Amino acid sequence: MNNTQELIHFTVNIVLGSDDEANFTYSIDGKEVTGGGVVRTETAGVYSLDEATLAKGFLFTGATITDVDKETPCAQNFSFKVSDNGRKITITDTDENPGTACLIFNVECNGTAYESTDPQVENRGEN
Repeated sequence: MNNTQELIHFTVNIVLGSDDEANFTYSIDGKEVTGGGVVRTETAGVYSLDEATLAKGFLFTGATITDVDKETPCAQNFSFKVSDNGRKITITDTDENPGTACLIFNVECNGTAYESTDPQVENRGEN
């Protein structure tokens, strides 16, 4: 395992909808991206809550990572680490198995737990 992981920095904005669902928006360098983006092998996605989201009281508590396709299991290749008192979460892809994982962010706001709708993370090798 080499430590030359590429870091991809996402900014996350969370807005509570009228149905009390947490709506997550992801941006890279100010440009909105869909879902969690594609995480290549040996990359780490660093997701940081933006100021507006922090002001509402949201913090990351963890992530739930499951396999989308049982034929190509790769969820076990992903790990997460919450840092900066819940303001950031880093999703690391450690392995070479291609496949698609379902990545759900777990957050809390003023004592209430919320989950992101499922941004699927595609695990692709270098092309």
